[in-house]
Amino acid sequence: MKVYFAHPCFNDAQKAFKAEFLDRLSSALTHRQDILIVDPFSHTPNIEGDPEAKLQMAESVKIECIGLLEECDIIIALVDGDDTGVAFEAGYAHAVNKPVMLVSQKSCSAANAMMLGAAKAAVDNILEKEQMERLAGMLERFDGPQG
Repeated sequence: MKVYFAHPCFNDAQKAFKAEFLDRLSSALTHRQDILIVDPFSHTPNIEGDPEAKLQMAESVKIECIGLLEECDIIIALVDGDDTGVAFEAGYAHAVNKPVMLVSQKSCSAANAMMLGAAKAAVDNILEKEQMERLAGMLERFDGPQG
């Protein structure tokens, strides 16, 4: 099973969160080697800080990310930071009947109402051990495409 991780990763704090999140999720999923977490930042350049590159590469980044989304079975969307890219990815996933799970370092209730309405689940305080285990359990119980 492939899981798309939609998240902002443009500054040191976001990069540190991503590393910690992925490490903890990987640890929580140790007995499920068939779950692959797909990080779009591993497939596309970070061009947000370069307006010229962003204009030149926006279409190719969109195509790559949509391709990755379509290959995945489920989407985890980090709602912290009001990132419009995450909102786009979650909305696209919902439109093509891919389940979306929201996660937050604090509370998912701060997310946009449309994202909350589209989500199959929301997990607050995601770096807490119990919450990470809850997320891992939901992924382990996921049984395929919804529709």
